[in-house]
Amino acid sequence: MLVDILVKSLIGGALIGIVSTIAQRTPTLGAFIMGIPFVSVITLVLMHHAGVPFETFRTFSYETVFFVALSLVFFPMFVWLYSFGFYTALLTSAVITGAIMWAILQRMT
Repeated sequence: MLVDILVKSLIGGALIGIVSTIAQRTPTLGAFIMGIPFVSVITLVLMHHAGVPFETFRTFSYETVFFVALSLVFFPMFVWLYSFGFYTALLTSAVITGAIMWAILQRMT
């Protein structure tokens, strides 16, 4: 269990490091790579190897599409709020996006 978590953490950290480094040099390429669902693909592979049933895959896939669409609110809001400072924009955008997602999640369950 601990090794599983460590491997997943290393993969996630490597992806974040690679994308942030590329985005500093070439923002468009960084955004393109970030748009590729690496985390979802890796998650699906790990779920498959863990023997997760098809219903779980179906639920995960549909809900991922739904929440990714909702999370797109974050980016224009961040840019719009950036004039108030980086961390203010980041925190406010994250909180508002999270609140919207939480409210919708509550209605789904």
